[in-house]
Amino acid sequence: MIDFDEMVKNEDMADVILFLVGRWEDGIGYPTMDLFFGRHKAAEKYESYNIKLIRETKKLEDSGQIFSAKTYGTGCKKGPNWKEPKFVTEKKYGIT
Repeated sequence: MIDFDEMVKNEDMADVILFLVGRWEDGIGYPTMDLFFGRHKAAEKYESYNIKLIRETKKLEDSGQIFSAKTYGTGCKKGPNWKEPKFVTEKKYGIT
């Protein structure tokens, strides 16, 4: 079982976003990402995690690592420059 709490606590938010986007072919919707970070104690690490989530998502879009249709509920998907985060290749947190 993946230890998402530890992942959020120890990894950069942008890397966790890349991990989430890469898990599903259809990507992940912004509301689902927001719920994920709220559920896994991002508020303990970031003062306003939802504001940081918006900023990090925008940075990843600008760099071509993810893209979004900019429509409510649609998924952020892998962009042409998407790369698997290092903690995934190292199989940390119970990732198989």
